[in-house]
Amino acid sequence: MTNVRKTQWHPAFCSAIKLELIEDAEYLNYMNEYNLNTKPLQIDLMIEKQNDDVEIKNEIGKLFRRYNIVEYKSPEDSLNENTFLKTHAYACLYKASEIHRNDVKLDEITITMIRKRKPQKLFQWFTQNGYQIEEKFKGIFYVSREYEFPIQVVVSGMLSKKNQKWLTLLSGELSQEDARRAAIQIEGLTRRDEKAYADSILEVAIKENEDVFHKIKEGENMCDALRELFAPELEAAKKKAAQEGWNEGRQQGMQQGMQQGMQQGMQQGMQLKCTL
Repeated sequence: MTNVRKTQWHPAFCSAIKLELIEDAEYLNYMNEYNLNTKPLQIDLMIEKQNDDVEIKNEIGKLFRRYNIVEYKSPEDSLNENTFLKTHAYACLYKASEIHRNDVKLDEITITMIRKRKPQKLFQWFTQNGYQIEEKFKGIFYVSREYEFPIQVVVSGMLSKKNQKWLTLLSGELSQEDARRAAIQIEGLTRRDEKAYADSILEVAIKENEDVFHKIKEGENMCDALRELFAPELEAAKKKAAQEGWNEGRQQGMQQGMQQGMQQGMQQGMQLKCTL
């Protein structure tokens, strides 16, 4: 048995996607762990685009149509042909679950699969089965074949850190520069919901990169954003240090008092002995 809690990547991922697409938030409706029927038929994230005329600004959303099925794999999970076939089945079942015929059109459904590392074996499988692969944007690969749903594979480890600022933080291999970037990005947020999403991402980032954030925190050149980010922790550390100092001082005082008391007692005893 172990007390180590497994990192909860999926909530942080959903928060990251919402921040990436925040500019078009008014046009998007999110349904986490969307149930197709009963468990375990559960889509990681369903994003419904509510206005067909709107083009999503972030590169990840360029492919989006009306109904967008998103499958996310954490860094330790694999993304292979079975994952694709399962996600493809979700898309078919979503179409089949419509209440009235043609409520959901086939050309309104897209598939997005996200993983940190490039799934080489899956790409080989795509090629062997007649799919065409094109890197449309940095780290974003469009996968196409005749009579197929629009498909994209997002390799978060290859994404532009400028264009996808949040997904690129979901990693156990962040640098000190990434940690500083996270703090600066969070400092720039003003809305309560955005800060809540960012907190979810930061919790995972710090848990998976404790050494990196610890080094940044203890550095002499910590920027204002990082000072604000770590303010509660630094304040707690100061209180702890002050308490430890008080305890140490109290203990030293007691020891000194005992020593002085013993010396005075011995002197008084000697004086008393002499008088006798």
